[in-house]
Amino acid sequence: MEEELVDVYDENRNITGKIVKRKDINLLKDDEYIITVHCFIINSLNQILLTQRSLAKNRGGKWEETHGGLKSGETSILGMQRELKEEIGIDIKASELKLVKTLKRKNKFRDIYILKKDIPLDSVKYNDGEVMDCKYVTLEQLKVMIENNECTYKKFEDTIFYNININNI
Repeated sequence: MEEELVDVYDENRNITGKIVKRKDINLLKDDEYIITVHCFIINSLNQILLTQRSLAKNRGGKWEETHGGLKSGETSILGMQRELKEEIGIDIKASELKLVKTLKRKNKFRDIYILKKDIPLDSVKYNDGEVMDCKYVTLEQLKVMIENNECTYKKFEDTIFYNININNI
């Protein structure tokens, strides 16, 4: 399998020209960043589609949104479309994605998207072995799952739904 390469950005999100192997991103300097993309899928009932991490992965069995890192040369939107296709087998148009927030964390810019779409659970395909299940949950169910340590989030305040009315997203 070919080693995945990622672009490195500066603190202002300018591409530096440096490219590293994905496995080496923990070696980035403090002022070097990669870009990750995250998508919360919300259906017409305002339920959130969560995916369950493969048991073979770090934090295996935990629930989360679809996400991943950009590959070298990829834009944020194209990376999000690729991750949705790879992890849960759905094809979407770029215009369906709404960028709602970018977080700057240690060595990462996290682009967080919303996709408002009814995706039938029986249409989901687990193509790359990273995801083993999915389900829709209400906001209240998500809060309980986080409290019960069933999600990758440590606390509800870490989600984009904290202090936001899901109806207004």
